[in-house]
Amino acid sequence: MSWTDKASIEHIKQIRDIFKVKTFVETGTFKAMNILTHINNFDSLFSCENNEQYFDIAQNKVIDYFNTNQPRGIPTIYNEDSKTFLKWFRKFLGYRQRENVIFYLDAHFYDKKRPKGKGKFVVLDELKELKGMKNAIIIIHDFDNNLGHITYDGISLDMNLLRNDLLKVNPNFYYYTNTLKGCDIMKPEETNDKDMKENLIYAWSKPEKTYRGLLYCLPKKINIEGLKEVK
Repeated sequence: MSWTDKASIEHIKQIRDIFKVKTFVETGTFKAMNILTHINNFDSLFSCENNEQYFDIAQNKVIDYFNTNQPRGIPTIYNEDSKTFLKWFRKFLGYRQRENVIFYLDAHFYDKKRPKGKGKFVVLDELKELKGMKNAIIIIHDFDNNLGHITYDGISLDMNLLRNDLLKVNPNFYYYTNTLKGCDIMKPEETNDKDMKENLIYAWSKPEKTYRGLLYCLPKKINIEGLKEVK
């Protein structure tokens, strides 16, 4: 989750301002830590969680936040798989299809029943649901840029895996990744939230868990310190 990296939070805010984004959509909210991190950064936030236990935790955390704060954004979380959720969201967007939207794709755990190979990557299903959405700004977590990343069955979450489906979303995307030098990872002692603290302790247990790769797919060329262009 990008919430562990204070630098990535600032990168997302800079991208928001460059493209005048009001809506943030994520897949795989887990315990709502990422969406609550951005609750004051966007007007509308949408997310999904297929695991019912985590969905209940996420819902309760959002409700508790609203009971004690007056956030800028209004988050809505659905108990759905990411493919179904994105299909619904695209219909919901409807007449606002020209609006720039940030899609933060993080629902990477795949169906173990599927055959080995590329078909197990949920992110490919998600990208197919975004086909033709040239207004989409896509951020993919756990990307292989030599930082910590997802690898299933010997296949890495890299440009070789993603490029064809990304081109179907927008053939004119510009691609950027974070860098080790540009990371600013939170320490467990910086939060009193139990779930965040546990996640940060886990993240700091090994370098490949601490520093995770991010891919930014943008409709035009930008210059943000800490991001490196990918050809």
